[in-house]
Amino acid sequence: MSGPLAESYWPADQGEAIVETTIGDALHTAAARWGGRVALVASGPGVRRRAWTFAELEQSAEQVARAVLQRFQPGEHLAVWAANCPEWVLLEMGAALAGVTVVTVNPAYRSAELTHVLGQSKASGIIVQPSYRGRDLLAVLARSRPDLPALREVVDLWRWDEFVESGSDQRRLPTVSPADIAQIQYTSGTTGFPKGAQLSSACRPC
Repeated sequence: MSGPLAESYWPADQGEAIVETTIGDALHTAAARWGGRVALVASGPGVRRRAWTFAELEQSAEQVARAVLQRFQPGEHLAVWAANCPEWVLLEMGAALAGVTVVTVNPAYRSAELTHVLGQSKASGIIVQPSYRGRDLLAVLARSRPDLPALREVVDLWRWDEFVESGSDQRRLPTVSPADIAQIQYTSGTTGFPKGAQLSSACRPC
């Protein structure tokens, strides 16, 4: 492109049709197409390396979905208050398969911000990393909980294996629509309290 930019609008690329599918459907498609390929790797200084193929990611996500459905009904809101970790991804995929909406919570939030997000989103439960950068997140949550009457379930992320194993292998996963809300993501709240944006389950496959 030569010369100065005269227009900031870039028209949408309509050369490829958007397929109405869900996050769970996209995971199933990826597992069927690339089952033995590596899909997720967790590694770093002082961290035990872990990896999942697409087939293993699908299987793990289905186990998480059944654990989620042991505690929540499709359409309910489940918050996750944790830093980046593979369990976060497994929960994201599992909740999508379960038809449960994930509410993302910044691990740096203080009590007032946490109370606002959980209250406004009407979260029925929360999966929480017990500590983050020296802060006891469980203690912060305990202080906020009296103001959160809808919050009935608290799951300790460090007891993840116990949580996953609580799901029944006999439980059937629900049918999820692309129009269903998959996540509620909150803004940084720079000029006020964080505001939630709803994201549907629809996704465009690669």
